[in-house]
Amino acid sequence: MQVHKLTSTDGFIAFDLDDAPAVGVVRLAPKVLRDGAQLLARSTTYAAASFGLAVGGGSAGINAKPEQREEAMVAFRTEVAELVEAGRWLPGPGVGVTSADLEGLPRKDARATAFDQTGTGESAVAAALGAVGSLDGRRVGIVGEGNVADAAAASAATNGATSDPKAAFDTECDVLLVAGKAGVLEHDLAMTVRAKVVVPLSPVPVTARALAILGRAGIVVVPDFLSTAGPLLVALTPEGADPMQRVHDSVAELAPLGIGLWMAAVTRAEDHLRTWQDALPFGRPLA
Repeated sequence: MQVHKLTSTDGFIAFDLDDAPAVGVVRLAPKVLRDGAQLLARSTTYAAASFGLAVGGGSAGINAKPEQREEAMVAFRTEVAELVEAGRWLPGPGVGVTSADLEGLPRKDARATAFDQTGTGESAVAAALGAVGSLDGRRVGIVGEGNVADAAAASAATNGATSDPKAAFDTECDVLLVAGKAGVLEHDLAMTVRAKVVVPLSPVPVTARALAILGRAGIVVVPDFLSTAGPLLVALTPEGADPMQRVHDSVAELAPLGIGLWMAAVTRAEDHLRTWQDALPFGRPLA
């Protein structure tokens, strides 16, 4: 993991794969932790690798108090413009940052596509379809809110499911779609889950201990690096096959493995990484 320290403002970019082209979100807060940025970058690395792309994750943090925010964003945009123009990095809005904050940076269309929240919701439903085969007559619970949750609810309903957009972690359902901060589904909450399949709507919402608990309960967890990959594929492979179908097929291929799906997806991503990286990045994408 290469951490590039910004010089014009208090911030950094965590590049997961050294000199590889990178994609990832920008977050702003009084104190953005590097560990969190590195985890987000790792998830993107595995998403790209899962679909055969030679791209890594790159997540930025800007440390600024509210009264420093505008000045920090101006300095940030000025400093990173050359990286974006050169294709080294494709940034998008994360916590504390809006699309408008990044306005003026190069590659506007690719940025808008890669971080499309509506597309992310549809991608997660495509992953759910890959995991269970059909949503017809099934109950889909949605934990979280915002554009991504709304899009997922609409897509699930279109595919014949009964959507519960106000679900809790202990809601009894066939598929539980989870949006929230990294690690939002931790081990205590995992013990309350009554879904058959958990599908992330946001990066790394499941902790390592939660994954183990869910597995022992026979609950399948679809990796976030598959379920949220649709917009990334739209941006990076515009001439390729339908991105949502690719997400569906990627999950469906591993679905027969049941609770082994998560680990099988990791192994598949790492097999691709070995084809163009001298060593695997240390640590897997789990909070």
